[in-house]
Amino acid sequence: MHRQVLGLWKAGSIVAAAAGLLVLQPAAASPRLISLAFNSQLGSPQQLGADEFRQKLVASAGKRIVIDERATNALGSENAILAATRAGSVDMAVLSGSVVSSVVPELGVFDIPFLFRDTAHAKAVAQGPAGAAIATKFADKGLTLLAIGRQGFRNVTNSKRPVRTPDDIKGLKIRVIPNEIYQMTFKALGAEVVPMEFPLVYTALKDGRLDGQENPVPTIAGSRLYEVQKYLTLTGHFFAPIAFVANRAMFEQLPPADQAMLIALAKEGAEVTWQAKLDAASLEQVRSGGMDVIETFDRQPFVDAVKPLDQEFEKRFGKDLLAAIRSTR
Repeated sequence: MHRQVLGLWKAGSIVAAAAGLLVLQPAAASPRLISLAFNSQLGSPQQLGADEFRQKLVASAGKRIVIDERATNALGSENAILAATRAGSVDMAVLSGSVVSSVVPELGVFDIPFLFRDTAHAKAVAQGPAGAAIATKFADKGLTLLAIGRQGFRNVTNSKRPVRTPDDIKGLKIRVIPNEIYQMTFKALGAEVVPMEFPLVYTALKDGRLDGQENPVPTIAGSRLYEVQKYLTLTGHFFAPIAFVANRAMFEQLPPADQAMLIALAKEGAEVTWQAKLDAASLEQVRSGGMDVIETFDRQPFVDAVKPLDQEFEKRFGKDLLAAIRSTR
């Protein structure tokens, strides 16, 4: 007989959500309720991937498994959702890889600036030996990695001046995810780095506590940051993956066939994010909202500015792994 977790979900607080969970011992034939959470704008890659995952699971599991999907800020920040997934208050989540790498440092190899040539390169690494090796590191953190998807390349916005060189970033108060590699990178570029949870960013930009931030173009558009930012530079400095994760204890309680099904369907959800074409429409939206988009500039000075960090990255991840990633085709 398996345990069934029924969530009494409440908006706003992941602690309140966890407190409202009831644990019952149902009859063997009762469906299992599995919670699936993410925090992002509607229409984001996280939502596209989570929706595909849920729909495929509903079609495949019949009445054996019921999915309760919760989105946006209903359960708190991505860090709160990650903590709840590790604790078992949330069963599965679709999260920014740069948030998950704060708990699983090996995933942080995707955070290295200017490491990936393009989306195809990042996908080949995520689905190749490096991605498989990273997946083994989740178990000790109370998690199971189901799949890796794509959020997109991240770009810089600000309200002060066009950014065409690293000198233009110097002195700007730039928000980054509370992620060590992100902070190291923007310090190397000369910014005044401000780690901050994303739900707080719009207001901080509006009232001038921040000059700028960095995110994929669909996030910039979906969050209407063009209302509080003037300049967007398509630096593509970080590639941002998405991690489809499950609570390890919950996952390991499932029959092997259901475990295999969850992995397969999460990969189908991830594939939707790899195939999504969101940037063009998002760029049109931010331009219509009044942003100046800087597309033509010399990217090499940005690459050179963060070059001194290479030794630290080699120490963390190993020269051989970084060489293998760079040579992946």
